[in-house]
Amino acid sequence: MRLFAAIVPPAEVLGALDVELDRIDVRSPGSLLRWSGRPLWHLTLAFYGEADLAERTRFVAEHARRHPPLRLRLAGAGTFSGVLWAGIQGDVDALGELAGVLRDPADEKPFHPHLTLARWKRRQAQRPARRIAAALADFRSPQWRATEVVLMSSVRDRHGSTYTAQVRLPLAGT
Repeated sequence: MRLFAAIVPPAEVLGALDVELDRIDVRSPGSLLRWSGRPLWHLTLAFYGEADLAERTRFVAEHARRHPPLRLRLAGAGTFSGVLWAGIQGDVDALGELAGVLRDPADEKPFHPHLTLARWKRRQAQRPARRIAAALADFRSPQWRATEVVLMSSVRDRHGSTYTAQVRLPLAGT
């Protein structure tokens, strides 16, 4: 099973982002961007690839219970490597520490906390993506208290990805 660890913002936070995307009217059917649907929105902490669910559950639970809850909010937007994303504010250093203990030590990519909004492959989509990121520059969601890490499975088919919450693991004191 393909697994990853994530923080899933609450419905009110995702709703605020949805309303803002509707307000700026950017998700048109003819878009060069492939928009991630709301059920796919999350903050990836660590990707495990094919892994044993029981083993990963024990590993994530052991580390999650050592980290306190986090105060977070979605804020602004940006782009990198074919991805349009919403940024994160709040306990970002603590979020990075949590991601650091959950990630494979061989994963040398820097952790950049974000929520993926859309992807693109064609170069001509880069300019519209940057315009959308600029339109979202002042967006701020309600703040929330992240109290759990969600171990999720990922299944890809010809229609895209489907993510399913497998296990919810509490952070310290929750």
